[in-house]
Amino acid sequence: MLTTKSIRLTEEEVAELREYLDISGDVEAVALRRAAVRGIRELRLAEAIRVYLEERDAEHGARIAGLPRAQFLHVLADKGISVLDGPSSLTTELEGLARRFGDERLAAAASEVEPAGA
Repeated sequence: MLTTKSIRLTEEEVAELREYLDISGDVEAVALRRAAVRGIRELRLAEAIRVYLEERDAEHGARIAGLPRAQFLHVLADKGISVLDGPSSLTTELEGLARRFGDERLAAAASEVEPAGA
């Protein structure tokens, strides 16, 4: 089921839309829908990045962006945004995952990993 939404455009925006439609050959309704969807995605991503920078919570940011966490982390890396606050190690990462998922086997494996440089 599709829902109809309407927007008001200034004369300048209408002229810009007409110019785009003339150049692209797109149908107005299709172009407007595509622009709206793209705009919503861009808004969500911008808000997700803002929240991530404030909270350093990639899972929350990913939910706002509407992306899987791994993809959101990839976007952050592509934009040059640090995803680690400090040095990290395999042991630290495994321990964090073990706590998050309540996985005792993973916790045991993390405790057996030797620290780097040992």
